[in-house]
Parts: sequence; C-alpha cells; structure tokens
Amino acid sequence: MLFRSKVANIELYYKALQFYLDYKPLLLNDLLLVLTPRMDHTRAVNFFQKTNHIPLVKPYLRAVQNHNNKAINEALNDLLIEEEDYQGLRASIDAFENFDNITLAQRLEKHELIEFRRIAAYLYKGNNRWKQSVDLCKKDRLFKDAMVYASESRNIDIAEELIAWFLEDSNHECFAACLFQCYDLLRPDVILELAWRHNIMDFAMPYMIQ
Repeated sequence: MLFRSKVANIELYYKALQFYLDYKPLLLNDLLLVLTPRMDHTRAVNFFQKTNHIPLVKPYLRAVQNHNNKAINEALNDLLIEEEDYQGLRASIDAFENFDNITLAQRLEKHELIEFRRIAAYLYKGNNRWKQSVDLCKKDRLFKDAMVYASESRNIDIAEELIAWFLEDSNHECFAACLFQCYDLLRPDVILELAWRHNIMDFAMPYMIQ
C-alpha cells in the first residue's frame, strides 16, 4: 500500500499509523521513516507507548535518535534496559544526552545486573553526584571505577574516605593503587599516619617518594 507523505492534515499521519499497526505491522517502520520529516516524534512515542508497541518500532527509534529528542531517547533507553543490552544503553547515553539522567540512574542502581548498576554510577558521576557515584562503586566492589571517579571529583574528602575504606577492608593493594590514582588530592601527613597505624609503610612509600 502506498501512502503519500505530503498531506495537509497531519492527523491523517496518526490515523495511518493506527491502520498499519492493525493491518500491516511489518510495514510500520517503513511508513514511519517516510513520515519522519513531518512527524512529531514525542507524540509518536506516546502513541506507541499507549498501545504497548514500542519494541515493534525500535528501527524507527534508532533511525531518528539523531534528533536527540527526549521522548525518543528515553523510549529507546527503556527498551535497551528491558533487553538487558547494557552496551547499547551506554552507547546511547554517551551519544544522546537529552534524557532525565538522575531518574535513569536511580532506576539502574537497583538493577539486578551489575553492569547496569555500573552505568548508574557513571550517570551520577556525569551529574557531579560524586559521593553517590563512588559509594555505588564501593557497594559493588568496582574498585577501579571508584578510584577514577574519586580522582575526577577533585574532592579531598571523597578521596580520603575511599582510602580509609580500602584499609578497613584490608585491601592494601587497592590502597596503594588509589594513592597513585589520587596522589594530587591526598595529604601526605594523613597518608603517612594511616600507613603507620596499619603497619603498611611499604605500600605507602611509592606515594611518599612521588
């Protein structure tokens, strides 16, 4: 069935979408791509959300995401979470920033898969919620991420709290690694005292020399 995209009444577009959804669902994405130049993408997303057919129009969402429309981004991100595609989600949020970052982070930090919780920490970091980001990494024992985010925070308290946490956990190797990662934030007198109290001067010596 042919459909003319240049019609005066935009409402006919949405009637056409319903018709294709009912009778020609496999051609729906082809129709959407033809109509894209004049479509209200937010309205289109709302239409497919109400009919629970967002997965059916994933090719359309992919094709128009370069518009960086909030509704498109959030619908596609939700779909990627449902599909447990954490790599696709990370690529999406890196390329298209127009979505509710904090709401997504709060949702992902409770996800059962660690890679999605890792994205939550990444989102908190991107919104300057450094403590939440580092605390979430500590909870999941993502040591490298915690060190990097503590360093990027430029916050002495966050860096020293992470150092102290590694010592409480008797994780001397990460203590030494964090000294290297955050060396320009840490106070030598504090590190010297901590190393002495825990009898791990050998782990602190490379930092003291540096």
